[in-house]
Amino acid sequence: PMTVRKDTIEFNAAAFKTLPNALVEDLLKKLPGVQVDKEGNITVNGKPVNRIMVDGKTFFGDDPKMATRNLPSNVIDKIQVTDDKEEMLRNGDDNANNVGKVINLTFKKGVKKGLFGKAFAGAGTDGRFEGGAIANTFRDTLQVSVLGYTNNLNRPGFSFSELMQTGGIQRNSDVQNSRSVSIWNNSSGGSGIKINDIHFGGITEYGGVSTSSGIGLNVNHSPNAKKSIFGQYFYGNVKVDADKDGYTEYNNSDTLLRRSENENADVVINAHNFGLGAKLKPDSVTSIITGINFMMGRTVDERETLVNNTHSVWGNLSNGSVDINRDNISRNYSHYINYNRLSKSKKGRRYNLNHNFSWKLRDNESLTNSLINYKYPNTIDSNFNQLRNERIPTLNASVSGNYSEPLTKQLALRMDARYEYEHLENAINTYDFDNGKPVSNNSLSNQFNRNSNTASTSAGIEYKYKKLTVTPRLRYQWQHFENRLASMNDVVVQELKIFLPELSIVYGKLNVNYAKRVILPNYRYLIPVFDNTNPYIINNGNPNLLPAISHSVEVNMNGYDPKLSLNIWGWARAATSTNDVIQNIIQQSNGVQVIEPMNAKRGKSISGNAGVNKQNKFSQKFSMTSNVGFYYEYKENYFSYNSNLSQQFSHNLNLWGGFGFNWDDVVEINNNLSYGFQDVKNANTEIFKSYSVHNYQISSEQIVRWPKHVIFENNITYIKNNSFVAPSLREFVRWNAAVNFTMFKNEAGVLRLGVYDLLRKMSNTNVRISQNMLSYSNSNVLGNYYMATFTYNLRPTGAKKKVGGQSLLLF
Repeated sequence: PMTVRKDTIEFNAAAFKTLPNALVEDLLKKLPGVQVDKEGNITVNGKPVNRIMVDGKTFFGDDPKMATRNLPSNVIDKIQVTDDKEEMLRNGDDNANNVGKVINLTFKKGVKKGLFGKAFAGAGTDGRFEGGAIANTFRDTLQVSVLGYTNNLNRPGFSFSELMQTGGIQRNSDVQNSRSVSIWNNSSGGSGIKINDIHFGGITEYGGVSTSSGIGLNVNHSPNAKKSIFGQYFYGNVKVDADKDGYTEYNNSDTLLRRSENENADVVINAHNFGLGAKLKPDSVTSIITGINFMMGRTVDERETLVNNTHSVWGNLSNGSVDINRDNISRNYSHYINYNRLSKSKKGRRYNLNHNFSWKLRDNESLTNSLINYKYPNTIDSNFNQLRNERIPTLNASVSGNYSEPLTKQLALRMDARYEYEHLENAINTYDFDNGKPVSNNSLSNQFNRNSNTASTSAGIEYKYKKLTVTPRLRYQWQHFENRLASMNDVVVQELKIFLPELSIVYGKLNVNYAKRVILPNYRYLIPVFDNTNPYIINNGNPNLLPAISHSVEVNMNGYDPKLSLNIWGWARAATSTNDVIQNIIQQSNGVQVIEPMNAKRGKSISGNAGVNKQNKFSQKFSMTSNVGFYYEYKENYFSYNSNLSQQFSHNLNLWGGFGFNWDDVVEINNNLSYGFQDVKNANTEIFKSYSVHNYQISSEQIVRWPKHVIFENNITYIKNNSFVAPSLREFVRWNAAVNFTMFKNEAGVLRLGVYDLLRKMSNTNVRISQNMLSYSNSNVLGNYYMATFTYNLRPTGAKKKVGGQSLLLF
């Protein structure tokens, strides 16, 4: 089933049996050395898969999950795995340890001349529903794919990788230092994605129940081996209904402050993503990759919150209601060009040129209406109405390049250079209301402008001897920043000139890297304007923040023995930093917090991640898989509460293990166990106490394919967390089960009858500990429901019969 040719591993797909409605992702999970996590991220022998090709061509912008989660597995003939040579060229070296993998799927004969795909629709109790379709057509050099989805099951329509890579966002992210990404996977089985304040489906950070819908179109034209042109469009819509309650506790010496909240949120999110790109290869030594991307989105967020503040000594401090309505609009444009060229006359000589450009505009509007009854230190009723507008245009452009020149068989010169320009504006206008009319509040309004220029260049010598490669490098970095506030007459100029040493050591599969970095504070921390949109938590900026400087050492290794089907991998990182930015929390006597950033002393961290994956095939019918691993992180940093500075020591440990077996694809059982531990201790024990929490999760999945055309699924998960006060929330069992009936020729149709949360024990609870704070929250969940879903696979086998007169509109 597997052959190895030089740097390519090839699997015969027919040797690995899957379900009749299985996707490529299900096929990959069966391959030796291939791991697919719950989010669909793929690793081969511990290395991430950067992209998946289809018959050597792009598929939805090379994104792995677009192929693995949409293409049926039984149209695949071969799976080929190689090193990502394009990434190696961009890095400017020959170190295969530093690059990911590329998977190429080859179709069975006849598939490329037809139309294939699938459609599904389902309905359940309590108004639950899901539906979607994907259609793919191949006509010689033209590929067209259409997909759509809708559900109210807390599932995103597109994965994070689909959005970042397919839309071209990832290719432009190198210069977008402010890019914000959040991915959620909670204990209730939901997941969601947010990129640059734009949601793309599933649950949001508010929790609750989400309804997601979207459509996508991909066109890929490859007229010859030298040209490949693609275009994509995505639209996503998310509606969120969230009910949330919880509390946050702050300990200070022998007193405890608790802020309890009960919140209802209604959120509507719309997002559009357009992308165009091309891969050109003018000759055998030159390659050009270019593309443009445009994203626009709008989020309307309406929240009503009841708040109560209590003090362990002073009693009830305040209670009231806070209604905040937000309307945020985002527009992002970006383009990129990557040029690589190898020398025809001298092996090893190469250079790479890159250009990136991005323009982003955010218009944020927040309307706050609150009525708060303060009871301490004086009894005051506060009726607060305010409108806050924030407009943030940002322009970022960069040019970079690297050059490699072999000097001898063992020595090579490595050089690179980069220039980056950024212009950012943040205009804040705040209005109070007088008899229903907005009146400008100058004390809460301001305008911040920043122009920044950054240039760096480095040179190093690479030394190679057998399996050993050593590359010392010295980088010179110049940074010039001009910050201007409307409330200040003078321009604040910051300039930094610094040499940054770097070192890379490679021995076989072992990598060691050292680097010194300069980290600038986020521009929002620099604006000295109070943001009291939430009257209980008021933020202010600090224009005197300094850049942080870090030193880090990273080690990673990966080893795979194909004879034993054994994969051992791991990495470790140690870092120190000075001038870390922390938040100074001033707790007022009435329960209101005023938060302002400040620079702290030295911090340090040590982290590591390792695992062992093993596959055993005892016979043609019986096989077993097993894995163990851990993640550990230790941190030393500072925090400030009421101007009391304290050093904090935190430990975060995660252990996991699992095993499964497969008997002739009739019975499959997969079992997993994980343990998590978090501990926070403070040096100033007279004022701040310590926290410690731990959790367990045990899960077991069983699949039985018997009798013929019937498939049983069962999934039980036990979750326990000792940090919850209520005993009923400390542990629960999530039990899902389903039965599948296959039908029609080649089992093209599948009817799935499933039940979710069979025991009605589901909860969505979260606990977070940090500094002197413990935060607990609980939100509404989908709960128990029954679901029937029918899936039809169009042309699930690679038949040679010509398909005529069929249209993508059939879906």
